[in-house]
Amino acid sequence: FKIHGRSSGINAEYGELVLKRYIVTMMVPVFTLLLVSIPSVSSSDVLTWTRSRLSAAERSSKYSSVGRSSSGALPPPRTSFFKALTDIEQSIKFAEAKFSPSSSDVSFKNRNTIAQSIISAAKSGNYRIGRELFGFYQYLQDSAMISKSRKRMRRSTDDIISYIKRKLGDKTFNEFFNIDSGTTLTFVLDTTGSMSEDIQQVRNIVRALSSPANEVDGTDGDDGTGFYSFVLVPFKDPDYGPLESYDDKGAFLSALEELTVDGGGDCNEMVMHGISEGLHETEAYSPVFVFTDAGSKDLDEKDSVMTLSQMLYSPLYFFLTPSPGCETNPTDYEDLARETSGEVLTLEKEELRNMSDFVRSAGSRADIAFGTELSGDADRRYKRSTGSVKHKVKFDVDDTVDTLVVTVKFASPDSNGASYLLSADSERILPKFVSSVANMRLYEINRPAPGAWTLKAITDAGDKFSYKVNSVSPTNIDFDFYFLETQPSGKLVPAKHATPGETLQLRLNILGTADLIKPDRTVVQLIGTKGNIIRTIQTLSHSEKYDFQFDGVFIVPQESFKVLVYGETQTGHPFTRTSQATVTPSYGVLEASRSVIKYRLIRPGTSGHFHFKFQHFSEKDSDFKLTFTNPDGIITSASPMYFEGLDKSRRKIIGLSYRIPDSVPEGTEFRISLVMEGGQVKSTYVHTIVVTRFAPTK
Repeated sequence: FKIHGRSSGINAEYGELVLKRYIVTMMVPVFTLLLVSIPSVSSSDVLTWTRSRLSAAERSSKYSSVGRSSSGALPPPRTSFFKALTDIEQSIKFAEAKFSPSSSDVSFKNRNTIAQSIISAAKSGNYRIGRELFGFYQYLQDSAMISKSRKRMRRSTDDIISYIKRKLGDKTFNEFFNIDSGTTLTFVLDTTGSMSEDIQQVRNIVRALSSPANEVDGTDGDDGTGFYSFVLVPFKDPDYGPLESYDDKGAFLSALEELTVDGGGDCNEMVMHGISEGLHETEAYSPVFVFTDAGSKDLDEKDSVMTLSQMLYSPLYFFLTPSPGCETNPTDYEDLARETSGEVLTLEKEELRNMSDFVRSAGSRADIAFGTELSGDADRRYKRSTGSVKHKVKFDVDDTVDTLVVTVKFASPDSNGASYLLSADSERILPKFVSSVANMRLYEINRPAPGAWTLKAITDAGDKFSYKVNSVSPTNIDFDFYFLETQPSGKLVPAKHATPGETLQLRLNILGTADLIKPDRTVVQLIGTKGNIIRTIQTLSHSEKYDFQFDGVFIVPQESFKVLVYGETQTGHPFTRTSQATVTPSYGVLEASRSVIKYRLIRPGTSGHFHFKFQHFSEKDSDFKLTFTNPDGIITSASPMYFEGLDKSRRKIIGLSYRIPDSVPEGTEFRISLVMEGGQVKSTYVHTIVVTRFAPTK
């Protein structure tokens, strides 16, 4: 009570809850030390201890920063906090597969290296890889309790969390575990001569983000905008960058005020390089906004951009403002937006000022539904009589939705297409914004009535109609998922790739408090990128240990797919959510081939090789090309690299030489995106490293 309740007037009920969690968490290592005959620790046990302690830390931090509501209850955890827990869960499972409790991996020196590197990564704002290292540490530390090196153990499960908080301070600690907000706002901005008006409108967007009309509940982690950090990347041709990051909106706006425009004239710019640069600094689950009036002349980088954004679960939003004399083809960007759950919006330059709410809400969105004209239910009788086609789409809005965002687009800007949105009470909702340059409508509804909503659209014959429906709430019903595969040893380990025809286990975590949904009413499906249903997972089972977790076995389809979850809230309202990331199955597997510690933590001023292994399962031997990004020029090997006649099912080891300058700041993270392509095979991988003086010497 003295620890958690000093000078805060904390009530007895909450103090008892914290004390119980503290005792349980601290006693588990004691009991474990007594069980010296057990050969290894279970990743499931490690996860239980970790979740318990972090949840207690989240509640303690929330109490001290925002206090209780008028009803006496603490605010529910943000969805972003549960996403951080899922990151840690995956790394714990991965550590179980890679590390042996009886090896030098669990030595005090190795664990101390990881602990110091967590702090370095977090202080540099590289939170996701820091959480990955945290998961590694947790597994190795708890393994050390029952290994030969247990006498040298210095930090228990609770100690490492206290250690991190003491080293980082409350604000950075809350950001590291996504307790406050957990999202970055990244602007990738064309600065050629024709973009002067656009940049002025972008400044207006940032000014409006935390105006009284738009302000969200701020915490110590954000300034009322809903974002705790900001990234700005200018680009033109042939230049892009430099990337700059900021801790508050004021500094971000000042940087925008200082931007100048020049150059251009040939219509196409270095768009992909600008996005790639931004993705190297963007925190996971954060939106990236691209502002341009041009096409991309570096589309050969599109696969690398796609790989990075999907690894980060960062949706890509494109605001296109075509200039006279330049034809900008939105299809250059449509697949990037679709595969990352973003949007392409074509606007007049002055219309950008209407996008502040759209930008602000992007940090806390969950997808409810999406589709094209094939998803609608066309009325053929209407088509015969008028030459147009009617579409009707129904979707469920549940009681956890704070704001409903619906975008409707027609492929032809000159079409007579129209849309009508009807609430659950059959009330017609007017669009908040209609673009004059493209037939696009944007609806934003605060506190929408729960129930079955209807979107009606009329299209010209042959025109395309597409729609997207989002829920906006800091405590959204949402989910994360990853795949598990069975090793020859029988261990279930995270699968980094999905091969068509392969049997995998889907691990799905509902993000949110356990009492939001009825677990026994939950259904999981695989859907195509146009919204079509591929299959329902029939073997779905609800975890007996975690009420938020589900497992199901499925056969990987040939086509790209998303995951859809639907069911009921505790109040009986149907809900639907679709995954942000798209999974693209491949007959090739590209991954790192060496120790996840020794080759992920690199000392400044050193050089060496990153090693990767590639294996393909196509019908015949093939020639392949490897392309890769080169952040800050640390890779000294040249891209692309070519490989002739690679044998099917035979592993190829590939080395990329690197050199890390002495001047690289402590805790810097580098993300290297690799794409291996040949024949009908395309395989991607993102290799992340942290530069730290605590890295092990070779």
